[in-house]
Amino acid sequence: MSTKDQRRQKKLVKKKSKEVAKRKELARQKSSLQSLAGQMKAAASGPIDRCMISEGLSDPISNFGSIFISRKMRDGRLAIVKFLVDGLCLGVKDVAAFVCYPADQNRILDQMNRSEVMVDASPAKARKWVEGAVAYAMRFGFEPHEDYRKAEAIWGNIDPSECNDGITYGDEEGKPRFVNGPFDSLIFQQRAREKLHTHAGEGNYNIVTIMDVRSGYLNDDGDDDDDGYGDWTDDPELDADIDEDVIDGQVLNRSQLDD
Repeated sequence: MSTKDQRRQKKLVKKKSKEVAKRKELARQKSSLQSLAGQMKAAASGPIDRCMISEGLSDPISNFGSIFISRKMRDGRLAIVKFLVDGLCLGVKDVAAFVCYPADQNRILDQMNRSEVMVDASPAKARKWVEGAVAYAMRFGFEPHEDYRKAEAIWGNIDPSECNDGITYGDEEGKPRFVNGPFDSLIFQQRAREKLHTHAGEGNYNIVTIMDVRSGYLNDDGDDDDDGYGDWTDDPELDADIDEDVIDGQVLNRSQLDD
């Protein structure tokens, strides 16, 4: 083989290698968009569409509510994350994150406003609220919802230090307060008490036990299922509209405490 042919052969091999590498990268990117973390990371550079905070989080007694953020994606859809935040004790108790179309977002917000009042907020304040609640809860051994680490990529380069608002966690006494949800089993509640006793110490936390809103009885069946009680993430019409090819599965409607 002549020197000229050898050079030509080397160029062809190099070109083919680049094409293979490019195909692998495209395949990797496509694969990453099948996961929740990949979707949120891909959306993180898009412009903010909506950012809202529940008025319940401004109530020093309840200190509980949703934080909602959405970003525009290149294909016209929206990446949405809803954090359910317990500022009294548990931090991020639930996360719902997915990709949908703008019409679906409007329906979701309408449903949310039926149970809590959502107001516009700066992305910096929203991130500061969420991350502060997570840090506060972890002081007492409470990890955020299992999907939190995947969904937090939605924040992108939002800087929480740009928010100068003071945010207070815990109850009016400055102590963590565990308030059970209507579907928190006795096992869940007992583990919460144990964590507070271990990390806060006796006398340094408060416990409030509420009744099961469906039956009027304490939720003591030990079952972590929602027993058919739905929220906006269970809307079958919404499920039909969302592109299932890019969703990592429906997120759970409630979180679990670590053993």
